[in-house]
Amino acid sequence: MKKILTTILAFMALALPMTAQESDGKSTSKSIIISSHTLNDDTNPTVLRAPMHIPVEAWYDAEADTISIIYYGEDEGEVNLYRDGQLIDSSSEISTTFSISESGFYTIEINTDSWTATGSLEI
Repeated sequence: MKKILTTILAFMALALPMTAQESDGKSTSKSIIISSHTLNDDTNPTVLRAPMHIPVEAWYDAEADTISIIYYGEDEGEVNLYRDGQLIDSSSEISTTFSISESGFYTIEINTDSWTATGSLEI
C-alpha cells in the first residue's frame, strides 16, 4: 500500500509542474466589464427568477490600440463607441473591433431589440 501511495505522490509531483503555465505579468489585453439590461416587453409579463446572461465580452489591447467586442449570440444590433461623451465610431455588427488613437474615457454602448449593454474604460 505504501508503494502505491508513494508512486502516486511521485507521479503527481512530476506531473503538476508540467501543467502549470508561466505568467510574466506582461499581458497587453485588459477585460472591459460589460453590464447588460433586458428591455421590458409588456406584452408577455413573466417573472424572471434570475437576470438574463448576455454572452458578450469586450477587451482592450494596449499593444494594438484596439477595443474588441465579442458576441456569442444570435441577436443583431448596433455598437457605438464614445470618447469623453462624443460619438467617435459605430458598427452595425455586435462582434467588432475599434481602433483607438487617443487617450480618454471610452464608453461602449450595445443596442439590440431585446437588450442593451454598456461598458467603459479609461485609457
